[in-house]
Amino acid sequence: MGALQSRHLDARQRKNLSGHTTVMLREFSSHFRRQLCAGILEQQQNDVGLKEPAGTPTLLHQQDSVTGSKVILEGTLQQYLDGKWRRRHLQVTKSFAVESRDSKEVFEGGWERRRDLNLSGCQICTTIQEHRLLVDETCRHIKGRRGGKMPFWDCPTDFPVFIQHPYSAPLCLCAESREAQRLWARHLQRAVQHQSSILQRKDTAESRAFLEAVRFYRQEKGSYQPGVLLMGSEEEVLSSLIMEEILPCLHFRIFPRLIPNQRRLTWIKLQAEVYSQVCAQVRAEMRALMEEVAQQRPLLEKLVRSDLPQITTQQDCIAHRITEDMCEEISQCLSTAVIPLLGPTFQEVAAPICEGFAAARQLFLETCDDVISRGCSGQSLQELLSPLSGLGLGSARASQYLAMLEWSAGGRAWLQASWGIHSSLCRPLVFQAQSTLQQLLDRAALMFRHLLTLKPCLSVDPSQVTAILHRVRDRVLKLDQDLRSVRAQLVLESLLQLSLPALIERLGHLDSSHYQPLVQPHYTPFLHPDIIYHQVLRASLTREIQAVMRDTLPQQCVPLSTGRRSASSENTYEEWSPPGGHSRSCSQLSDSHTLTPGARSYENFEGLMSELEPQQSGGGWDAGRDERGAKGATTLEGGEYICLMGADGGEQWIRASAFKHTPLPAKRTFPVNDCGFGC
Repeated sequence: MGALQSRHLDARQRKNLSGHTTVMLREFSSHFRRQLCAGILEQQQNDVGLKEPAGTPTLLHQQDSVTGSKVILEGTLQQYLDGKWRRRHLQVTKSFAVESRDSKEVFEGGWERRRDLNLSGCQICTTIQEHRLLVDETCRHIKGRRGGKMPFWDCPTDFPVFIQHPYSAPLCLCAESREAQRLWARHLQRAVQHQSSILQRKDTAESRAFLEAVRFYRQEKGSYQPGVLLMGSEEEVLSSLIMEEILPCLHFRIFPRLIPNQRRLTWIKLQAEVYSQVCAQVRAEMRALMEEVAQQRPLLEKLVRSDLPQITTQQDCIAHRITEDMCEEISQCLSTAVIPLLGPTFQEVAAPICEGFAAARQLFLETCDDVISRGCSGQSLQELLSPLSGLGLGSARASQYLAMLEWSAGGRAWLQASWGIHSSLCRPLVFQAQSTLQQLLDRAALMFRHLLTLKPCLSVDPSQVTAILHRVRDRVLKLDQDLRSVRAQLVLESLLQLSLPALIERLGHLDSSHYQPLVQPHYTPFLHPDIIYHQVLRASLTREIQAVMRDTLPQQCVPLSTGRRSASSENTYEEWSPPGGHSRSCSQLSDSHTLTPGARSYENFEGLMSELEPQQSGGGWDAGRDERGAKGATTLEGGEYICLMGADGGEQWIRASAFKHTPLPAKRTFPVNDCGFGC
């Protein structure tokens, strides 16, 4: 990605690196094939209703709303390339691909030659001081004198933008003004977010199997923490996986043999050279693997469909046997090492998600009000809806609420002290939350546009335009129930990704030899005791997390309505209701319908379109507004007050900030206003 060239590896070292990469890819391919077979079985079970789907917010599995080659930002900047500052023409497309071309060639009509910038897992900064800290982190293993000033810090302007990749050389740009610097930094940051979460947005058996294979492979090597390995495409994740394993060799065997004048610069060049070779080899071999998988998948699906009930019965039998054998050990490990940390972890994870969702919803309402205020101005439909473009990814307003999803410095420090997870390893979870929230806003804006086209508001009496716009807005806000479920599932999945590796590490690997005789020879490709064991652990931990989500109120950020609710509401809640229902005992985990936790899925957008079209009878546009009013507050509403029900039945309104350091009672009753997670 960067512009630093080196030839520190000789022919023998390059050959050894290639051979090591081949061995690692062969080992990973074995894990991937096993996980793919298990994933195909799970997908077939979900399709026929034998099991409920589990896991990440289903909105992430929708088709990307930001696709296409339309350019949303372009300009000429200076880029440090091949040891010099050169004028380059950069473009950011709607799909957040970033392309760099020689500005002179572009001026002469040459658009073909370009460099695509890989930004997955990168960090963006706009000062030399900030970038120096990132470089020091990259070179933290270097002892003694590290060397002086980096050549790319001699910027031709006072407005640099530095892009630091975990393994590639830094990408250094310079803008002409402070405004341009901020504009490019904002769009490049959104490109980092988008490119880093590409795998999480897919909903294919291959992508899910790939992520599970990465986790199993790393745990086989003794590494349990999440990290940058989950960011980017399949090729980028595998390249990072290989780099993680060969870095110690680079640190202690190859780098000490070099005699550089600038130790840090030499290390950056060496690491970038190795990463470039690894990426090229992974790209070629991964393409061959995916072609092989694509040819085998129809046969695997046919085999599963032919004996699906029998395979499911055997799977349940194995899960039940594992549960019986491991129940006491799992329960003891959960109660001593995991459950005590779940409550504080929930506080740290839920607070930024609550704040970000509340801010995004408030921004959407303000944007709708802006559209409504234009209603009687006689503008065209395109001009009337122009404020909605300010909600898009890369806009200044979007950056504000997306930044609120970042975990606090104190929260990151606590996670490192409690779970042993470095703060940088939690970035995939933040990117996942940001991607989800942005897709929610994109779909809300798209639905607003679509519903408005169903009503000829520009051809009716201007006095009726405002009422029509209000009804359109209220119709869009009917999605709040699904948004609540998505938000709860985000927190649930984050807690799982933080705590599940610790549980697996403490319990150790399962001896599969005790359970392999239970598997019929014909079903061996689809039933793997170690995979079923991990599913049992995930289900058990999920129930504990759900219990915490029901019994714990986020203390630092409680998304409630800013307006005070009437005490006449009949619905009150004594517990939180995250997706998945009530807890079960450990011995119940082997049931096939609940082996993995279910979640209320986000409705398909096309289905929503037909539901939300104006009705000729039965309430029409006003029905959605009345229904919303009857249900009280909706998902993303944010505010400052909590309404507590006193012993005499009266209300007491207290600022949410008062709960920051105040322990809450075990039993609490809240009125109908939004309590946070799926209530």
